[in-house]
Amino acid sequence: MKTEFKKIKTELEETLLSDPDVASSAETIKQAATLIEDALSSIRIDVVKNGFEDEPDEIAFFKSYKPELLSLKIELIYRYNLKLNEPVGTRETVIKYYEAEIKSIQSFFRMNSFHYQYFKNNLTHMDAVYFVRNAGPLALPTDDINDVDPKFSTPMSLLFAKFKGYESVQQFSLQQISSTGNSSSGSEPKEAKENMRWTGDSINIVELAYGVWLTGQLNNGNASLNQIVKWLEVNLHVNIGVVQRRFIEIERRKRLSPTKYIDQMRDTIRQKIDRGNS
Repeated sequence: MKTEFKKIKTELEETLLSDPDVASSAETIKQAATLIEDALSSIRIDVVKNGFEDEPDEIAFFKSYKPELLSLKIELIYRYNLKLNEPVGTRETVIKYYEAEIKSIQSFFRMNSFHYQYFKNNLTHMDAVYFVRNAGPLALPTDDINDVDPKFSTPMSLLFAKFKGYESVQQFSLQQISSTGNSSSGSEPKEAKENMRWTGDSINIVELAYGVWLTGQLNNGNASLNQIVKWLEVNLHVNIGVVQRRFIEIERRKRLSPTKYIDQMRDTIRQKIDRGNS
């Protein structure tokens, strides 16, 4: 993937994901959508003019890169509409509202179950058909309308963007159910959790966050990196900041291993095993 494409994506994520209120109003949604559209327009000009180095590069772009950008727009607009239409009433009413939305999302996944399983299992055998332009019609058409720009879309790029975006909205809905349900207990969380705090270097928790996210350890792999970071910050009383920017610190390590802290954990666990006094 071209370095300039990755830079645009990283800058866009830093701008949008660092603002917890980005989906709070029509104006902020409009601004966010404009940023995403401007980024895609800029990238489209490059793609149409210069193309890709080879077919694997084209597949990587339409399978991962473009869907990730589109999914940000899909998620933000969906979340805004959810909050806008959230019913005024009892906690039970609000919970049922979000439960119904989760069912609607799961229904979409079922309607596109063949392609959703391809997405979830990160399969590759149909990539040359799904993610290469002008590859011809799909043997199994999707239930959804796809992009109509033959120079900047493939049969599955928009659908993959919706899978990513809708999964994030599903997690957002679960969070709303959880926070609404917790507010009904009438009691604060126990002081709890023994007031555990992260006292190590914050960059170490960035390694942990990426490790948990990339290996799909939370919510069957559906938790987003941003959700994991927020959970760690709240529960461990630590300020991580914009995690994508902090990851750049890890990437730039020269003398140290990029996974310095995880390596340290591995080594100390092995030492304990070797001592045989578990």
